[in-house]
Amino acid sequence: MAESSIVLSMISGSSFANILLMVVILVTVFFFLSKKSNLPPGPWTLIPYIGFAPNIAYALYKGEPLYKFLMGLSNKYGQVFSFTALGIPIVVLNEFKAIRDAFQDTKLNDRGENEMQAKVFSRSYNKWDDMGPYRIFALACFRQFGIGTSRFEEPISKESTYLIEELSNLQGQSVNLSWHFNHAVSNIICKVVFGTRFELSDERIHRLTSLLNRQNELSGAGGLEMFIPINIPSKAKHEINKNGNELHEFINGMIERHRKNFDPNNLNDVIDLWLNEIRLHKSDDPNSFRNPDNMTGQILVIFQAGTDTTSNTLRWGSQYLVRYPEVQDRIHHEIDTVVGRNRLPKLDDKPNLPYTQAFITELHRIVSLGPLSVFHVAADTTTFRSYTIPKNSVVISNLYAVMHSPEVWGDPEEFRPERFLDDDGNFHEPNEVIPFGIGHRVCLGEALARQQLFIFFTHLLHQFKFEKTSENAPMPTLKPIDGMVLHPEPYKLRVTKRE
Repeated sequence: MAESSIVLSMISGSSFANILLMVVILVTVFFFLSKKSNLPPGPWTLIPYIGFAPNIAYALYKGEPLYKFLMGLSNKYGQVFSFTALGIPIVVLNEFKAIRDAFQDTKLNDRGENEMQAKVFSRSYNKWDDMGPYRIFALACFRQFGIGTSRFEEPISKESTYLIEELSNLQGQSVNLSWHFNHAVSNIICKVVFGTRFELSDERIHRLTSLLNRQNELSGAGGLEMFIPINIPSKAKHEINKNGNELHEFINGMIERHRKNFDPNNLNDVIDLWLNEIRLHKSDDPNSFRNPDNMTGQILVIFQAGTDTTSNTLRWGSQYLVRYPEVQDRIHHEIDTVVGRNRLPKLDDKPNLPYTQAFITELHRIVSLGPLSVFHVAADTTTFRSYTIPKNSVVISNLYAVMHSPEVWGDPEEFRPERFLDDDGNFHEPNEVIPFGIGHRVCLGEALARQQLFIFFTHLLHQFKFEKTSENAPMPTLKPIDGMVLHPEPYKLRVTKRE
């Protein structure tokens, strides 16, 4: 028995030594391979293919928002760092100059191919020519309707008056304004895309916006789980797919109605313009927006982008106004002084309302609605700041980190609109405020969103005061619900008509 124990011990010791040697060799090889890749610095991991995925999964499991997790890593590895997860190189940009410089390079402006992205938004959303012909087409559509110009002020103001009527009927009631803001904002994009608006009682628009909100929640902040599906349970995947099917059915129905009544001499909305573009320049290229198969998905993307961000900014704004009544009082005073009480504010009043502009800008900054924007992918291997970014690397722009940088803002967690006023009280907006992204893929709807937010906020504050439902009611938490777009927690407030 003693001899057997000695033999087993020798074998066991020999096996352990062999395993240890193998680990050392693997670690050494991986170390030199990672050095050879010339990626930006970042956390080193023992398992080559798995990489940093377990660390991300654990952070998400603990409830730490991904944008804050990445912001924390930058404190150790610098404002440009990288890691690999499930074999995918990921480059993270945490400062304004890095994002600006990177996204001037067209090779770092591609979109990735991933199954989850297609399920959430569009089955044909992956390899679009959306930096070229599609972007030109979309901007031409917006120009035709006057979006971003004074011509589009009337449609927004009209929808704003409907919203004012709705809220006037709620005088003194305890109400969550989520649906009212969703309805008003979605009707503007509905008019542009579908050529029609929906009444408040129409169940279709209720269902459409609720599905879009749910997709946002399920997709995660910035959608990293779409590229690296480490945190999406099968049940959530099933729901994402189910919701995607229902959303596509709705859009397909709208497109089919347009096809039946199509008149090339009477083009009233984006779907009409798109059908006409396909009629004139139809393409079988699966990557072209002129391919009829791509229309449904991208219409859905336009609708989602044009609704979710603006309506949620209004929701955030109403809660910050309740939380900071002194800010609301100052906006009321400014609007009353400049505009008076006999008419609603107009876009022409904007230069004379610097504090109101500062409020909206500070709201963009502190909320950081799309904290990680939409991920980019390297279309080809390229060099950035002496580093080599391999083809198909995911490139993340951490907009939250930029707009919460202590070095830039000093007190980033403080809500202080005055930071955007100079010594003479004039409004100024630093380059580091980038809620709509930056570079070749800056949000197509930025001009529309800015118009809507100014008109809605000034109209609402001209007419109403937002306050707690009672003296003992809690203040809004101002805590975000994580997602590709950060939603505020549900909150009931009281809307009081101003004299």
